[in-house]
This record gives sequence, C-alpha cells and structure tokens, in this order.
Amino acid sequence: MDKRILAETFRLIKQKGFSFTMNDLAAALGTSKRTLYAYYSSKDQLVEAVVEQFIAEMKQIERDIYENESLNVLEKVKQMLISLPQGMELLNMGLLNELKKYHYDAWLTLDAFIKEEWAIVLALLNECKQQKRIRNINPDLFVHMYIGSINQVYDPEYPLKHQFTTGEVLESIVDVLFNGITADEEADAT
Repeated sequence: MDKRILAETFRLIKQKGFSFTMNDLAAALGTSKRTLYAYYSSKDQLVEAVVEQFIAEMKQIERDIYENESLNVLEKVKQMLISLPQGMELLNMGLLNELKKYHYDAWLTLDAFIKEEWAIVLALLNECKQQKRIRNINPDLFVHMYIGSINQVYDPEYPLKHQFTTGEVLESIVDVLFNGITADEEADAT
C-alpha cells in the first residue's frame, strides 16, 4: 500500500500541484484518510517521503549510468546531464515554489540534492580533463552554467516550452556546453 500511496501522491502533484488534499488522495486510492494516516502522520511527512523517493530514483539513474561499462567517460557525463533532468521534469519552477511555500523541509531536502549532488558528474568531468577528452575548464563553473540553463527549461514561463520536448532542449543544452556554437573547421572546409 505504501508504494501505491507514494505513486498516487506523485500523480496528484503532477495534476494539482501541492494543493492536493489527503481527501483527494484517499478518494483516488479508494481508501480512507484513516488508512493514509496509518502510513503517514501528516501531509508534510507524505510529501517528504515522495521527495526522498524521487531523490533515490534520481540517484539510481545516476548510478546506472556511472556503472554502464559500454559508455566512455564523456558519454557518461552527457547521459547524466540529459537523463537526470528529464526525470526531474515534474519539478517545474511553479511546483518548486509551491514545495518551498507549503512543505519547506521537503524543499530543503530537494534543494540540497539539486545543488549538492554533483560529485559524480564533477569526478567524471575531472576524469575527462585528465584524459584530454575536454579542454582544461573549471568543472564547478561548467556545472553552475548547466544548472542555470536547465533552470530556464523548468520555468513555467519558458518561451520555447511548446516548441520542443524537454529532451530536445536538454540535448541542445548539453551539445552547446560540450561543443560550443562555432562550426567545426573541417565541416566548414567541405
């Protein structure tokens, strides 16, 4: 039942934001509020559990990519930068603002994850530098530029939201960050 509660809560958050009620959740599950409160003592505790599950899923995606031996180090970085934010598509800026306003402790947990959980990407970027697969850049600055870029994608007012899928936008961001905007000299010569 616990997994069903979390899954339905996640669905309701996508549908209604954090304004869903425990009555909404109980009705969607075909159960009573009493049953819900047997699992979670409050809506805050439930939202915190959803955030923790969400973070665990993102970390698992990251681990799966990191441990994928068929990818080289540069491909791993690119996959992480494209795959992880796609999993976070639910968390647009509007939802993040609601989370912060109504469930501050859960927001702090998620915010810390978003800002601080870059150790694997940073290690891979440093490995890329050592292997001379990327230029001698500052990996921390690269990550901050990347975060700034994806924050724009999750902004509800993002002007290109309906022209491109999130995946297309993320792939373009990663392409520009990795390859720049100048044309390849060899391509220009042909």
